[in-house]
Amino acid sequence: MQDDKYCYPNSDVLKNKLNIKDHGELFEAEKELTLIRLSELQNNPIKGKFDFNHLKKIHKYIFQDIYDWAGKERTVDIGKGNLFCTVRCIPDYAQSVFGKYYSQCNANKDNYEDFVRTLANNYGDLNALHPFREGNGRVQREFARLICLDCGYDFDLSCATHKEMLEASRLSFDKGDSSEFIKIFSKAVTPYGERDIDINKLNILTSDDLSIGVPTHYDYYGYNEHEESEVYNEIYKAKINKMDAENNKRC
Repeated sequence: MQDDKYCYPNSDVLKNKLNIKDHGELFEAEKELTLIRLSELQNNPIKGKFDFNHLKKIHKYIFQDIYDWAGKERTVDIGKGNLFCTVRCIPDYAQSVFGKYYSQCNANKDNYEDFVRTLANNYGDLNALHPFREGNGRVQREFARLICLDCGYDFDLSCATHKEMLEASRLSFDKGDSSEFIKIFSKAVTPYGERDIDINKLNILTSDDLSIGVPTHYDYYGYNEHEESEVYNEIYKAKINKMDAENNKRC
């Protein structure tokens, strides 16, 4: 389906404030501008209640120079193979995810293994939400970094590669399996101050993130717009019910 709400006509290039209509040029511009904003956030993070509004504020800050819709929920269904949370289910799914993400991490902060597992599981659930048309990965990583800091941990993804994070996302998204996220976060998450953190690099980026140009295998803009799907609406309603039921058991 042609993505005409967010992209230029007959194009897969996202409409942007710079009016750039070339795929590669937009990639480079977005990379440079978001690196500046991410650097600012690393030193002066956005404070909030670790809820959906907090995530939106972070997204707006990172992408404010590029997209008019920065910080706003997407209005189209998107997917890479399977669909991310459908537009109709975003409010309820977000409520379920943010109703447990921080509280569960905070409750497990005194046990390292439990904290990493809890962070990985919630990271996967938030990844399935994918509430923005673009930039979900970067805002999600910054959100995870802030949760780690609040719970007494550093978060440094330079130990991983983009491919490893992508494979972990796919496994979590397609099969509900957070094991690869757990492996990555077991290296990326350390008790605060236990190791030296290089303040001159962005800790939410992998060792090769946003620095390898735009080869065809680097699928940053690989989302496709889809017609509303009642099947996927039901799938996400079931996910919401499952999350809520599991969370109620813990309470």
